[in-house]
Amino acid sequence: MNLLKESLAVGSGSRLETWGHFLLRVSAGLMIFYIHGWHKLEGWIAHLQKGTPWQLAGEVAAMHFPAPLASAVAATLVQFICSLFIIIGLFTRINAILLFGALSGAILQNLLAGRDPQLAILYALVALTLAFIGGGRKSLDAKLFAKAEQSTSRNTGVGRELKSI
Repeated sequence: MNLLKESLAVGSGSRLETWGHFLLRVSAGLMIFYIHGWHKLEGWIAHLQKGTPWQLAGEVAAMHFPAPLASAVAATLVQFICSLFIIIGLFTRINAILLFGALSGAILQNLLAGRDPQLAILYALVALTLAFIGGGRKSLDAKLFAKAEQSTSRNTGVGRELKSI
């Protein structure tokens, strides 16, 4: 009965909300890391080691982006590194905004190549959502920055007390 009551609760901070937030952040981060980051990184490494054509760089050039190779490398690094930070919940909002930008490029890339952009759209929406809601209670952001907020609020309270004297 308590689980049903908690699942219907509108207020924030419930256990279900905390774990749902965690599951969304980690699963999306893992999928973006593997599907977008890892595979693009493999293509870039093969291009560097063997000189094989990198499909991503060709597609970025076809989109008329400036410096297509550098743009492809930047998108790859953002999708590889930022997704790892999303998984652990460190600087979640910043990394989510960077991912949203890179994934917006992936949406455009898919549209111009005649492919279905649904997956990139879904990932971009999840990244945008994480940019708004942050890492959640089960994140490194919460562990590292909750202490800073507590000490700031304590210092502010002490300052108010001194002014009232």
